[in-house]
Amino acid sequence: MFGFIRPVKAELRVKEAERFRQVYCGLCHTIRAQYGHFYTLFLSYDMTFFALVIGCGEQSAAPPCQKRCAAHPLVRQSCAETDAALTRAADVSVLLTYHKLQDSVRDERGIKRLAARLLCLLGRRGYRKASARLPDANAEMVEALAALHMLEQQNCDSMDRAADASARLTAAAVPHTGDSRERVLRQMFYHIGRWLYLLDAAQDAGEDIKAGSYNPVVRRYGLRTADLTEIKEPLERTLERSLADVCMAFDLLDARQDAELIRNIIFLGMPVVTRQVLDGTYQTNGGWGKHGSL
Repeated sequence: MFGFIRPVKAELRVKEAERFRQVYCGLCHTIRAQYGHFYTLFLSYDMTFFALVIGCGEQSAAPPCQKRCAAHPLVRQSCAETDAALTRAADVSVLLTYHKLQDSVRDERGIKRLAARLLCLLGRRGYRKASARLPDANAEMVEALAALHMLEQQNCDSMDRAADASARLTAAAVPHTGDSRERVLRQMFYHIGRWLYLLDAAQDAGEDIKAGSYNPVVRRYGLRTADLTEIKEPLERTLERSLADVCMAFDLLDARQDAELIRNIIFLGMPVVTRQVLDGTYQTNGGWGKHGSL
């Protein structure tokens, strides 16, 4: 995922902000326990959100524990206990991170490609473990990435086709349960993936134009500069359609815990980030650099 998914802090209650931080820290500890320190370097709010949504069907969360970590070596921090949702999120985080690094090896040049190759080498063992734990999800991801890579090679000017391939990548992260909940979750994360891909393309338009890299937004609208002013309205409409489908899917989930926190993210946080990217005012991590901070 791309780092665009986060709550609006000003609209969170204190206990909701603390819960988000606990799940973030819990995911970090879960990744470290399962895969070592390397993959904790790629921890994101996106995967914290994934863990919250996957676990929202449970009646209640286990009481938090207290743990130290490299970011907080002196004082123990309140941390969510590892459960099925955090374990799934840890596995998916490793798969998505490794595939993102592989994509960088294909797309980057010079020192950036060399760095991506090195990171792939360091992450290969963890990837093999995660793909063995989630073989079906990994197979779907590989298939979706192959389709996306083919469209990039064709310099496809259809945003929908490119976004569909990326959306299938995030939908593959949903656990296979064979029930209606799985169908709703897959629909929800399909549209989250579509939104992420197109928003990332809009954010990277200027950089991709300069580098001559494939970008579906640039291709669709024939952009020559990073200025999105003329295409802001139609692009915002297509992004809002995906967000509307995300919201409708969440309403069908009947969340039993963390419902208001998740609502904050999808009803407030994601629309805010959409506007910031299209206005050119978006800042990575909202301008916050502190590990795990909101």
